Amino acid sequence: MKRAIALIPVVIGLGGLTACGSLAPADGGAKPPMREDFRVVTPAASAASALAPIAAATGASAPASSSSASSLAASTSTSASTATADAANEWYGFFADERIDRVVAIALDQSRSLRASTAAVARVRAQYRIAESDRLPQLSAGVSATRQRTATSGAATTYAANLGLAAYEIDLFDRLGSLEGAALSRFLAEEENQRSARLSLVAEVTNAWLTLAAERQRLLLAEQLRDSQRRTLDLTERQYQLGATSGLDRARARTAFESARGDAARSAGAVEQARLRLELLAGQPLPDALLPTGQDTRAATALPELPGGLPADVLLRRPDLRAAEQRLRAASFDVGAARAARFPRLTLTASAGTRSSDLDELFKSGSGVWSLMPSIDLPIFDGGARKARVEVSEATRQEAIAGYELALQSAFREVADALAVRDRLAERLDAQQAQVAAAEQTLRLAEQSYRLGSISQLELLDAQRQLAAARQQLVTLRQTEQANRVELMRVLGGRWQG
Repeated sequence: MKRAIALIPVVIGLGGLTACGSLAPADGGAKPPMREDFRVVTPAASAASALAPIAAATGASAPASSSSASSLAASTSTSASTATADAANEWYGFFADERIDRVVAIALDQSRSLRASTAAVARVRAQYRIAESDRLPQLSAGVSATRQRTATSGAATTYAANLGLAAYEIDLFDRLGSLEGAALSRFLAEEENQRSARLSLVAEVTNAWLTLAAERQRLLLAEQLRDSQRRTLDLTERQYQLGATSGLDRARARTAFESARGDAARSAGAVEQARLRLELLAGQPLPDALLPTGQDTRAATALPELPGGLPADVLLRRPDLRAAEQRLRAASFDVGAARAARFPRLTLTASAGTRSSDLDELFKSGSGVWSLMPSIDLPIFDGGARKARVEVSEATRQEAIAGYELALQSAFREVADALAVRDRLAERLDAQQAQVAAAEQTLRLAEQSYRLGSISQLELLDAQRQLAAARQQLVTLRQTEQANRVELMRVLGGRWQG
């Protein structure tokens, strides 16, 4: 056993020969440079300026690959911890209404798709651990007893105990290191995919909650209009009975009431559909205490306003960009592994132990045995298979570079689209609120004039319709403004508040 222990420094020394140099391609800068003067535009500015950095960003080189898996692990530890912090910070506390926080938390806990992505992360993590273990010596210990009978010596028993090293590859050209680096990058990419799915679910649930709030406000407005038309119809009926109005006015009042009653019924159906959609996303029925009401005005201010002056590199928090970067790293390591496969491969098999015909003398001096069997694999001719694998990996890497650039372009485009919608929303909301106020005053004056007989019933009904339409449009604009903030949270990779 002493000789077995003495082999350990030899194995460690041979292991020092590994990673003589990675054959993975170097890609230049760590990330595409971002224009320092780029800022997320203010509402009054044009969203077109957000597209300015795209040409410079996508024309830059792709993220650098590390020279070995160990250096990759060191370089990604900080980014992985940052990603974990961002994942915990991406939505919680972002909403002013605590009910949205609670509904989102329920949806994240009950989502079947997120459970599937969690299983996918666990699978890729296990694959990385397999690749990591391939770089380590595989040691095994064994004890055996053999009884053998020969014609000359009769029956004899031999006892043996050994410690063996099986086919340990001396990673001269960092083939195993490149495979480990690729597996690690794919694991980190899968984590970012999971975070992207989680962020998308948060946005979807929030939009469903805000939609339910808007539908309940529309239902309340439709019921108010229906009740107003009912009062107008009742007044017209009394006037008709007294002969103060014509049958035409009576028919108009009846038509307006039935139309408003139908609109209220449609709005009630829309509320039920919106609630069912929210509960489907949440994965369970939701109590009324977590749902908005028709009189609830907090839904219009449930999300914070986007501050001006956000730097463009906030986009680098986006999980899809991080996933694309990790896929590019994995592709670069695959190139290194394919290149290293064209060079000689050195493996080592060794064992050391003791052997004796007497069990009591198994560990005594003089009973030790050992073996050392280095081997080298020299590729000579394989019909061009190894060369073709290098070409495949290099083409895959070019696809990954294009995919990273496309993800970067898409990120800028999505932010620019969201900002373009947001650009004039504040002004539109102010104008619509003023229109509602003017329509309310018009209806009050019309009702007074109608009672005095100075205007026709048709003018009164028209004033009621104008007010109802203005209020409905205000609800729609508020919903659009909130949905735009949710979209900005998604495209910016999480909440923008610290």
